[in-house]
Amino acid sequence: MGSKSALAYAANSIETGVVSANSSQLIVLVYERLFDHLKIGKKELENGRYGIESFTKAHDLIQQGLVACIDYKEGGDIAQSLGAIYEWSLREIISARVTKSPEKIQEVLDVLTPLYEAWVNLAPKEPVPVLQTVSSSNPARVAAAY
Repeated sequence: MGSKSALAYAANSIETGVVSANSSQLIVLVYERLFDHLKIGKKELENGRYGIESFTKAHDLIQQGLVACIDYKEGGDIAQSLGAIYEWSLREIISARVTKSPEKIQEVLDVLTPLYEAWVNLAPKEPVPVLQTVSSSNPARVAAAY
């Protein structure tokens, strides 16, 4: 019985950490998961496979974790530029899958890396725990689970 209580407490602690993280920490987390999936998909392409699962998750992270967070009303030109970069990234991932081009995936990684580094510099330095369970009722939890 004590073990179940400890596990429940640990799970709640992890969920609370992710939910209470500020937006820049969550964006950093989305980028990190995105890079993980792009690198796995790139390896899949290099091995003659399509990397469907990895690229699907990467697509979802860009669309639901990055594009969806852009505030076009308040963000002005920067928001427009970020949106264009993310849309380009989505198109390049699809093109890479169709042509089995790991080079295109590397280009996406190369373009997104400076953006990630900028978010890392903006985010508070407190670590964000990685969520182990997924709840579709909270988008932050879904992004963290990727």
